[in-house]
Order: sequence, then structure tokens, then C-alpha cells
Amino acid sequence: MKLRTKTIIGIAVIEALALALLIVTGLQWLKSSNENRLKVGTNQLASVFAKATRDAVLATDLAYLDSFAESLVSEQNLAYIRITDRNGVELARHGDYTHVDTRVSPAEVTDGVYDVISPIQVDGQLYGNVEMGVTVNDLHVMLSQATRSSLLIAIAEMSLVALFSLALGTYLMRRLDVLRKGAEKVARMGPGAQIMVTGNDEVTRVSTAFNEMSRSLAKAQEKLAEKHQQQIALTNKVTELAQVAEHARDVIIITDAKGKITWVNPAFESLTGYTLSEVVGQSPGSLLQGDSSDLEIVHEMSRKIAQKEAVRVEILNYAKSGESYWVELDISPVTDSTGEIVRFIAVERDITQRRQVEEQLETALKEATRATRAKSEFLANMSHEIRTPMNAIMGFTELLLEKPMHAEHREQLELVHRSAGNLVAIINDILDYSKIEAGKLSLTNEAFDLQEVLESTIDLCGYQAKEKELPLVMNIAPAINTKVMGDKGRVNQILLNLIGNALKFTDSGTVTVNVEAESFRETTRFYISVEDTGIGIPAERLPYIMEKFEQVDNSATRQYEGTGLGLAICKRLIQLYGGELKVESEEGKGSCFSFSITLVNQHSKISVAANQDYPMLDEKLIPEVLRNKKILIAEDSYVNRLLIEKMLNDAPVELVFAEDGEQAVALYCQHVPDMVITDISMPNKDGYEATADIRTLQEQGYPWCPIIALSAHAMTEERERSFASGMNDHLSKPISKDLLIKMIFKWLSLSEENEKKQGAKFKY
Repeated sequence: MKLRTKTIIGIAVIEALALALLIVTGLQWLKSSNENRLKVGTNQLASVFAKATRDAVLATDLAYLDSFAESLVSEQNLAYIRITDRNGVELARHGDYTHVDTRVSPAEVTDGVYDVISPIQVDGQLYGNVEMGVTVNDLHVMLSQATRSSLLIAIAEMSLVALFSLALGTYLMRRLDVLRKGAEKVARMGPGAQIMVTGNDEVTRVSTAFNEMSRSLAKAQEKLAEKHQQQIALTNKVTELAQVAEHARDVIIITDAKGKITWVNPAFESLTGYTLSEVVGQSPGSLLQGDSSDLEIVHEMSRKIAQKEAVRVEILNYAKSGESYWVELDISPVTDSTGEIVRFIAVERDITQRRQVEEQLETALKEATRATRAKSEFLANMSHEIRTPMNAIMGFTELLLEKPMHAEHREQLELVHRSAGNLVAIINDILDYSKIEAGKLSLTNEAFDLQEVLESTIDLCGYQAKEKELPLVMNIAPAINTKVMGDKGRVNQILLNLIGNALKFTDSGTVTVNVEAESFRETTRFYISVEDTGIGIPAERLPYIMEKFEQVDNSATRQYEGTGLGLAICKRLIQLYGGELKVESEEGKGSCFSFSITLVNQHSKISVAANQDYPMLDEKLIPEVLRNKKILIAEDSYVNRLLIEKMLNDAPVELVFAEDGEQAVALYCQHVPDMVITDISMPNKDGYEATADIRTLQEQGYPWCPIIALSAHAMTEERERSFASGMNDHLSKPISKDLLIKMIFKWLSLSEENEKKQGAKFKY
């Protein structure tokens, strides 16, 4: 036999053996690697499914298990999946299931389905199994194709060896050796390993196919690993959420779509006293709510739940022991992809302690309000009871002072009158500060000239300055706008208090009032200071001098009188205008009180409107206006009736007196007076009721007349109630003769003016 033949035969035999070895090794590796991959992946998948269904199996949630099994069969290319409990009872099944035989390997199964069983365990205790059948037809087809391809390659190789063994022997051996090494590399390193491919022959294509197969296997392995990691992450997330729910201090309740409890956390058991087994399948509302639970809140919860809306309420619940407790309840619906509700999650927080604190605060507020109201009523009653005799004291002393008398007697009467005035001022200060503390002091808005107010205040204080022979000087910057809008009375009160204090504490030197201003488009800011050369304020008293009941000298031997409320009231009034009262003082040298207030400028339209309803009153016309006028006086106090009669004794008016409200209405019908002056507090019928009856009579045809309140009630609320009841103006006791006559003149003048304008009577 020729060497060539031997060589050809030898090469052919070697090539045949190498090819056979390669094919067998490749097929065995292909079979074993795919089987191992399939087994590992299937077992891991079954284990994941077992963990995923563990809670549902423990809770016997058949709906969830059935839905879970159905989705797995459709999405995971499974022939079947079957879930059983520890006793082998079937809980869920989907797919073509006949029997389970785990002894047969994937490549050896005859029905194309590889069976896997994974136990469902918790802490080593078996609660059921997941049986799963994986379709392996693709594996069989792949192995069959690989076998056929190998045989074809072998036949072609053997055919070509005979013809080209001499020329291609070495080449083929090298190529086959590369392929062999690649197979070994894949067998050693796993899928994804690549071999070098050159040429364009069958061996090249086999190498390329080998590389493609290796890459495909690597990708499949990566996808499986990725899914495995996702499942691990999902499991970890579920575990974390379960731990959060288990250890949360707030109560967590999970119900099904029908509102029946499926799970509660330990906080629920601790708060209510119910265990999970006791509440599963029950409605939280019927279980926890009782007789005192708010039905409106319950209905509102039901309405929002029916509308698939979240609910957040506070409601009273009851524990198993019957003890009530308050919770802040937050209910959230959970919907599926179609928008249908699958469950509700309720979170409850115990707010019993907070509610108790709120109730205590509410009770305390009511008590404080009641105390404030009692204080206001006391002050109002005190004011009324003191003003009533003060009215007689000041009125009669005023009348006596009009008559000639011995100088000593006049001095004594003036002392009585001044002391009574001081007492009334003290009462006014107390009432003002009471209103300030209660937050009920409001500022009116009227047009006035600040320069006129300043000059009027200087004139009023001039008597006190003249008595002490003190120069009282006002320095006002030229060309500043003083026509403003604001509370004229309160501004006047501030100035009177500060200038009065300066005069009271100054025995020599001067008292100076300085006024500067800064004008803006709509407002003017005034800077006002009152300087004196008086006794000054000790440095240790300065921080407290503007507090209530504080004075320069609080000792029992103090020289100067006062309540210590004046500066406190001024401070609060100035703060209402956005300013601040400041003081600079040196003991023995004097003091300087300064403040700034911002007032709205008067515009032409505002100025005209402010003066339309109140024409200027010419006091020279008083006798003419009052002549032949009839005035009805309703006053239950004989002393006050006598005082008014004496005050108006020289006035050309006719007075008709009524002792109560009923008599006042009867006398009104009988005499048809030009004016009614009525007390508020009277027996049988008070001033408000009498006014209402008189206004009703006027609506029925009686002529209109002004009605003036004359009351010892000085609170703002009483004044407002007087106006609301139909009265035109309000006089607070004690009254002076001058003020009474001016009030009568004012309203009789207005009545005549309106009659002239309208050609008839003036309606209220």
C-alpha cells in the first residue's frame, strides 16, 4: 500500500476519529450544558415562584394563586403549573397537567415536558409545593439538528479527506484543533467563549455556528440572571414593606375590594385588642365604630370610597374592651391596570391625647372668654353705677358754679367738680385699656385737621399751664399738610395725655410741642414730640414707665395723682397707627416723649363728602333754634330728671318728662315732641324698646324727630347698639350743660335744615 494511500487512510482515520470525537464531545457538551442550564434555571424559577406564592398559600388566597398561575403559564412558556398545600390538596392549576415525574432528565422526556417540584417552606416547615412543567421541545429539536449537522459535516469531511487529505490534511488538522480548543474552552468557561474564525469553508461555518451558539447561550444566561436579580429585588422590596408594616407604630389595615379585612399589623392588635384571626373577613367600620362615632363622617367616608377617592378624616373608634379612642384615618384605594379596585389600605394614627389637649384648650378658651366677658360686664356695670351719681354731682356743681357765691365756697365746689372729673377720667382710662386688652378697640376714619386738633389741645391745657405759670409752646413745621383722615378723638386723647403729663410733672421751665411731617402721595407721616423741663424719670423706671399701672413714683407718699394707665393707652393707640411711643428722660432735668403716626391724606372728594351731612353749627342761633321746641325726656332717675330740668331752665324749650319707656311712648303720642332724649336702662321698657316703638309710629304717620341716647353706659358696644336701634346720637353720663345744649341745638338744626330741603318732614 502506498504511503500516500496510507497517509490518506491514516489522515482519513485520524480526521474521522477527530471529527467523531469533536462531534460526540460537542453533542455531549451541548446536551449536558443545555440540560444543566435548563435544570438550574427551572429549579430557580420554581423556587422563586414558591417564594412568591408563600404568603398567598399561607393566607389561602385562591384568587391570587389562580391569577398568578394563569399569568405564569401564559408568560413563562410553561406547559403547566400546579400549586398544592402540605396535604397535597390542589390550590391552583393551569396548563396541560397529567402527572409529575422528576426522575427523567430534560433530554430524555418522551412527552416534551420536564417536570419540577419546589417546596413552599417557612422556617424549614413545609406548607405546600409548586409543581411546574417546562416545555423542552426546543431542546430536543436543537439536539436533533445538532446531530444531523454533525453527521453531514462528518460525511462531507470524510469525502473531502479522500480527495484533499494530502493538500488539506495539515490545514484541516489545524482548523479542527482550533475548534476542539474552542469546545474545550466553552466546556471549561461556559457559554460566551469564542473561537477564532478564518476562511470560508464548512469548518468555518461550524466555528461561526459554534460562536453564535455560545453567544446565544450567554445571552440567555444573562437574561435569566437578570430576571433572577429582579425577582430577588422584588422579594427584598416585599420583605422590606412587610417589615415596615409589621414594625410601624401606626395601625395598618388591608381590606379586599368589598371592604373586608384581609390583614392587620401588630399595631392594630395593640391598639384595638383584636387579633388578626378575629378580624379577618370583617368590616372595619362595623367592628370599630360605635354609638358616638360621627355618622356624617361615616357617610362621607362611604361616599368617597364609592367614588374611588382617598379619604382622610378624624373619627372616634372603640377597642375590643369598649374603650373609645380618636384616630386620624387615611384610606387609599388600590386599583389594577383597568382601574378596578382590588383592595383598600387604611392607616390609622392614635390622636386621642391630641384631642384631649385640644378639648382642654377649648375649655380654657371658653373659660377665658367667659372671664373676659365677666370683666367687661363688671366694668360696664361699674361705669354705669359710678357715672349715674357722678352725673348728678358734676351737673349740680356746674349749675351752682354759675351762680355768684363766696370765694371759699366756689373753690370748694370747683374742687368737688374737678375731683369728680378726675374720677370719670379714671373710669374712661380703665374702660379704654380693657378694650385694648380684649382687642376690641377699633379706630374710626373721619376727616379732620390735625393742626386744629393740636391747637384745641393746647387751648384745653392752657388753663393748667396758666395756673402753674408755665409757657406752653407749639412749634409746627410750615407748609405741611394737616388735613387728614383718621380717628380724631383718639389722636386728641394721645395729645391730651402727653401734654397733660408734661404739665403735671413740670413746676418750672417750659413745655414744648414739636410737629414735623413727611409727605407722601397718599399719606403723611407726622413726627410729634412733647418736651418738658419737669422732674424727669429715674433711669431704673424708664423701661417700665409705659406699662399699665406704672408711674414715676409708685410709693405711698407720691406727690402726683393718676392711675398709671395713660401712657399704656397712648402706647397701644400709637401702635394701632403703626407707630411707636418713645421716651428720653433725665431725672431732675425733664423728659421728651415722641411718636410718629401715619394718616391718610384728605382728597377733595373725601373732604366734601365728609361735610355734606353736618353743616356748620352757629351757636349764636341757639335761642332761635330752640324756641318753642318740645323735648321729651325719658329718665327713671328723679335726680337726673331734676338735673336736666335745671340745666335747660334758661333754654326756650318745653320739657316733657317720662319715668320709664312705656310712659315715654305714650307721651310721645300725646305731645308729638320735636326731640326725644332717653335713658337706656329703665323699668317696664328700656330705651332701645321705646325707640323701636317710636320709630314704628313714625313709619305709620307720626312726624320724624331725632332721638338721643342719654346713658351711663359708655362702652363702644352700647353706642353701636344705640345707633342700630334707631337712635341718632349718644350722650354718656356725666354730661355738662354746655354739651347737652349743643347736642340739642345740633339735631334740631339738622331737622329744620332737612325739612327746608325736602319741603316736608325728615325721615330717619
